Amino acid sequence: MIPVTVQEFLVALTLGAGAIALWINFRFPNLAPQRIFWAIIHVGAAILFGQVVLPGVHALIPDTNPVARALVTTFLLGLPALVYALLSSIWVIRIAQGALLRR
Repeated sequence: MIPVTVQEFLVALTLGAGAIALWINFRFPNLAPQRIFWAIIHVGAAILFGQVVLPGVHALIPDTNPVARALVTTFLLGLPALVYALLSSIWVIRIAQGALLRR
């Protein structure tokens, strides 16, 4: 097993989340909102989920096994939140780009 630093792991996790967000964006284009209002609502929901819901749910996970708690928090809570935040950002960029192209 190759030792990995926390920084290397976070970079890999973020790149993986970005790849998943791009895949969802291109695989399911009908999921994207058509108006900037709804895209910004999605960004707000992603921020709310990441800043409020995740810490609250993290506190509910029992601390009997710290390794299991870290894995659950990272992959079952953190990764989906990061993917959603990046996906909603992609949607805002696409809508803004479309608005600029129509000018």
